[in-house]
Amino acid sequence: MPRPPAVAPLADGLRVETFPIEPDASSDGRAAAFTRSVAQGFYEGWLSSANVERWQEAFVEDGQVLTGVYVDPGHAALEPWGGALERLGHGPEHPVGTFVEWDKTLNLGEELLPARLISGVTVNPGFRRRGILSHMMTARLAAAVDDGLPVAALTVSEGGIYGRFGFGAATREQRIRLNTTPAGDGFALRSAPTGTVLPVDPTRLGDVLAEVFAVQHARERGSVGRHAAYRNYATARWSRDDAASWDRAVRGIVHVREDGEIGGCAVFRFSGWDSEPPTMEVMDMVSRDATSRVELWRHLAEMDLVRRVTFSRAPLEDPLSHALVNPRAREVVGETDVLWVRVLDVAQCLQARDWGADGQMLLQVEDRLGIVDGAYRVEVHEGSARVEALVGEPSPSDVGHRLPVVTLDAETLGSLLLGDVSVRALHAVGRLAVDGGATEKQELLARLSASWDLPAAPHCATHF
Repeated sequence: MPRPPAVAPLADGLRVETFPIEPDASSDGRAAAFTRSVAQGFYEGWLSSANVERWQEAFVEDGQVLTGVYVDPGHAALEPWGGALERLGHGPEHPVGTFVEWDKTLNLGEELLPARLISGVTVNPGFRRRGILSHMMTARLAAAVDDGLPVAALTVSEGGIYGRFGFGAATREQRIRLNTTPAGDGFALRSAPTGTVLPVDPTRLGDVLAEVFAVQHARERGSVGRHAAYRNYATARWSRDDAASWDRAVRGIVHVREDGEIGGCAVFRFSGWDSEPPTMEVMDMVSRDATSRVELWRHLAEMDLVRRVTFSRAPLEDPLSHALVNPRAREVVGETDVLWVRVLDVAQCLQARDWGADGQMLLQVEDRLGIVDGAYRVEVHEGSARVEALVGEPSPSDVGHRLPVVTLDAETLGSLLLGDVSVRALHAVGRLAVDGGATEKQELLARLSASWDLPAAPHCATHF
């Protein structure tokens, strides 16, 4: 069974509070100070009261729980810097460390699993090296284990921080720009149009976006359930720079299939006549299938006077790439990781993922936090796994059959879980070891790759 990690200590003079956002949070000074501290931690402007209220409405809808680390005024008064902090700081109600969490679902291919999502992680730069991040992370992962969550996930601003807590980069996305001119490496599709794409009022798109995304979420490995802010941005209720004001530049389209059902939606904005070439920026695109996705792109590319369309969150395996007559019309200008996964229950996670081929193995997981540290017998049959946590040494029958042994750490297991990286790639750089007795190494890797590796890359269309 998963074991809660030991909670790392905080430095003297610091205290921690964990509390939910209540429906009447607008009158809660503690919640307002927390929200402003998160924004400051990500170098955003000081939030107005109207902005705080809008954000907290979304927090309530998502059931978000806040953890803040605070400076004890009594302790600070004894420090040389205490007087300056009291005189010039934002006040003791503002935390010097923040951590936000809530629960959604993660698509592992075979099954949607409940997942503890983590966001808003900040540490005041004046209070580094006091154990704030380690305490918040270990304490809240311990709570997730106690709550029975099989997996935790986050998206990161800095890629070198979270591996030590067992999070592994598990999905990627691309920034693309589409040349919509008809000449040269310009836009042309192989297929004839199907259905109809209609411009729509974005303020009326909320329910349709949710319905279409639910279908995409159910079919797309790596997908994470969405939080309330997505609807607010897509329906123009929040401006990207000011949640308290409408975004009057947002436009919306839907693809109506031949049967009359809405197959996809996109929201986008014009970059302005000063942009060169004239550019449309896609903010979000969701679809029931590849056909609707391609038809949305067709409409965007054929808009009058527009010569470029950009999208910063395209999947690695994008249907558009293969639908184009000239694939160079779709140019990749950047690629980055998105979802980082932390396995909290090996059996639940491996039994919920897709598998490529039948096989058996002993999985030895090394976890510096101790949550999933141990050995597991994995048997894959007809695309599904049965996983058993082993107590003590492997049984004589396991040794007699010389099951292949796969040794990896919790971070690597997180990266391997959704199929974004291959067994061979991880083995080549020393992040995964295999041992099969007399079995030739290459034969063993081939067997393991056939079982673990998946034919399509995962995609997470949700940032948080």
